[in-house]
Amino acid sequence: MKNKDIFYDIYSEFYNVNKFRELKNVVHHGTNRLEHITRVAKLSFIISRKLNLDYISCTRGAILHDFFTSEDANRSDGKYRDFLKKHPIQALTNSKEYFELNEVESDIILSHMYPITKEKPKYAESKVVCITDKLVSYYEFFRYQLNFTANFAFIFLLKFIRF
Repeated sequence: MKNKDIFYDIYSEFYNVNKFRELKNVVHHGTNRLEHITRVAKLSFIISRKLNLDYISCTRGAILHDFFTSEDANRSDGKYRDFLKKHPIQALTNSKEYFELNEVESDIILSHMYPITKEKPKYAESKVVCITDKLVSYYEFFRYQLNFTANFAFIFLLKFIRF
């Protein structure tokens, strides 16, 4: 089975849930939350497969790491930092409402904002998603302001995760 097929087999479980598909209507880093999650999940999938980790749990956790539909991420007031700290708990609550999670997947969701939150990643898979989320977020925030070399590097990285 090809990587692309394996990834989309995992991804389809989530995409078939209406609440999850609503994420495409939420602005996130200049795109939408569903696109952000998909980028993080694809890159986490590839890295975890290459490192011989539990790529299924890693991918599932990455898919659910920002599973919330509120618009709080767009706040410009002083409460944005509070939002950054609290949204992993909201994402975990939503995830448990719609899906069954194992310990690794729950840890991925709760710890993906480390070091902004105090929840340190306990598993290698959690560390992969934590770092991948930062890389993808950095790209999404600055893709239009990066110089050519930096932008080229991120575009190459994102093309790599397209399988």
